[in-house]
Amino acid sequence: MSNTSTPVLGSFVRLADLAPDEQLLVHGSWNAAERAYIPLSKFPVGAALCACNERGVSKNFFGCNVENRFMSCVICAERNGMTSAVAEGYNDLQKIALVLKLYQGPGASPCGLCRQVLIEFGRDAVVFQAADPERNVWRYLVRDLLPAASGSLRALADLEVSDRRQIGRLLKLAARAYTPYSKKPAAALFTAFNAAGVFKVFAGVSDDNASYGASASAEAVAMRTARTAGYVRQPSLMLMVDDPKALNPVEGESLQVLREFGTGSSVTLVGADGSSVCSNIGELLPDSFGPESLV
Repeated sequence: MSNTSTPVLGSFVRLADLAPDEQLLVHGSWNAAERAYIPLSKFPVGAALCACNERGVSKNFFGCNVENRFMSCVICAERNGMTSAVAEGYNDLQKIALVLKLYQGPGASPCGLCRQVLIEFGRDAVVFQAADPERNVWRYLVRDLLPAASGSLRALADLEVSDRRQIGRLLKLAARAYTPYSKKPAAALFTAFNAAGVFKVFAGVSDDNASYGASASAEAVAMRTARTAGYVRQPSLMLMVDDPKALNPVEGESLQVLREFGTGSSVTLVGADGSSVCSNIGELLPDSFGPESLV
């Protein structure tokens, strides 16, 4: 069993206690990791998944991480396997096994981008995440990777004047968004301190691109602008969402960008009517993959 006191997702299950088809997926993920193309990270990851097509026929698919000298072009093992399944018409994800071959401690879980892709095709799919070199696993559901915020919904009228003013600024910013393709204008405010203790607010709006994958979320724009300016301490993010109480309220990629600032970031989710829910990166991206996972 993984030797750690830090909580991870799911329950520990020994390899021998898994069903034969599940054991096959676990072994397949380790084998896929052997084929990883990793000239940059030297960090092999493997995934093996079972998906069904529209006729209910199931098939296994495999993926490894494939890197590129331009880091934005890297594709993770989980997305590699899932997109291969979709290309063959197998869109209904049932089960997925994954392994970070060099590390099975806390955070040895899918990154935010992979979580977003997996939840698109199987919220109730079962995940078998490698727990140790003996191929025992942590078992949980895909929906657990991007949960809803647990905080109570706060009406705009019930907030302090300063909070109402901040939310008002956020909602007005959305008018500057460039969203000809998604038709979903959004805005975000990211606050942090720099090394000198100076506090600053950074704004961002959603920015679509004709190559959809090159689009940028409002929150990613704000966060990366802050990092460029050297504001990375005590971060806090406020952003527009469709429903502050919904499952997966923030896209996984944005949460992964926020995760790079550390595990202590607070998050305020704001609906179109100004209602809001307070949360944090640990709740919205549990057992998250981050810099610590690369050691």
